[in-house]
Amino acid sequence: MQLQGGIFMSKPFKVLLYYKYTPIEDPEVFSQEHLANCKRLGIKGRILVGKEGFNGTVAGTIEQTNAYKAYVHSLPGFEDVWFKEDEEDILPFRKIFVRPREEIVSLELEEDVNPLELTGEYLDPKAFKEALLDDDTIVLDTRNDYEYDLGHFR
Repeated sequence: MQLQGGIFMSKPFKVLLYYKYTPIEDPEVFSQEHLANCKRLGIKGRILVGKEGFNGTVAGTIEQTNAYKAYVHSLPGFEDVWFKEDEEDILPFRKIFVRPREEIVSLELEEDVNPLELTGEYLDPKAFKEALLDDDTIVLDTRNDYEYDLGHFR
């Protein structure tokens, strides 16, 4: 157990999962700059960058992940990125990859859907639970295996 900012942390590493749909003019340039900053901070993991936004799973020490969150929140259009955080005993990644992609969540649709223009109905937790119990509800989980293993609905 270690003391971190006055709080006892039971595990020395944090994993951050996040995504943000916001236009990125040049995913190639954004990727290169983001990779350089991740290396500077010592962050490891995998980040996909597309014209519609970015999607990542990264890890590091508490200090590194706090610095990474501050860096992301300093980027125009990314001030409100919400990070899902999990503590880990070991660092789950050995390298950092920041790659431009056609889609940040690969659905391979014939006609692309812009989630900033067309989206589903937002539900509070109670309404979501009720929808899950409805036989006509279909839930499409497009996360990667690591994200799915961290938590999912039956």
